[in-house]
Amino acid sequence: MFEMVNEAEAIVTDPNRALSEFGELLNQSWQLKRTLTENITNPALDEIYEAGRSAGAIGGKLLGAGGGGFMLFFVPPERRQQLRARLKNLLCVPFSFSNRGSHVVVHEPEQVYDEALTSERSEVYAQQSGREADVHKS
Repeated sequence: MFEMVNEAEAIVTDPNRALSEFGELLNQSWQLKRTLTENITNPALDEIYEAGRSAGAIGGKLLGAGGGGFMLFFVPPERRQQLRARLKNLLCVPFSFSNRGSHVVVHEPEQVYDEALTSERSEVYAQQSGREADVHKS
């Protein structure tokens, strides 16, 4: 896996290489990591990863540790809407790359980052609120 770091750097720094190679490397890394121990993943994470791949993600990576985190997907721009639709019940947190170095980032769910995400987020939260109301009625 250590060699993959050098390969990833080579991909993103060489203008003659396709950036999609980085997504493929993410997928290879995920598949390799899964062979290390059965505690790397669980059926729910596998389902999310496979749903993302079937919706057009080239690769992905689990971020965070122990009981919470994010699944990051590498998705070509023309397939992002398909991925968002497939995973609409999960929170989509937009991000961008920065060369400022480390800094504190706060996700503000009500801030409009992307109009498409705002409408999707509203739909998902409305569905979740409806389910919570049904649970409280029981």
